Amino acid sequence: MSASAASASYQPEQFETVAEVEVDSRGRVSLGKAGAEPGRRYRVEQRVDGVLLLIPVVSIPEREMIVWRNPGLASEIRDGLAEADRGDTVDQGSFQQYDDHDENDG
Repeated sequence: MSASAASASYQPEQFETVAEVEVDSRGRVSLGKAGAEPGRRYRVEQRVDGVLLLIPVVSIPEREMIVWRNPGLASEIRDGLAEADRGDTVDQGSFQQYDDHDENDG
């Protein structure tokens, strides 16, 4: 189901009123009364009749999308993490020689 299909299927009887809020002068609405957790992210969809639908989301950095798009890579990463949890690791020594960070750079 696409995002637009999800919002198009909105049925008022599927929801209950949990709070009434007012938009402030900067266009903000506090959702604390509705049970929203600080730091939680939402995608906002708006229907032509003005109904707003908040959909909880988890944002993924673009650089990490390669893992989500490549099941084989994701599997290799999970396998590596499982090996590390079991202690199946090999000490490769120090990688200090590859550090080009100058101590004075901060």
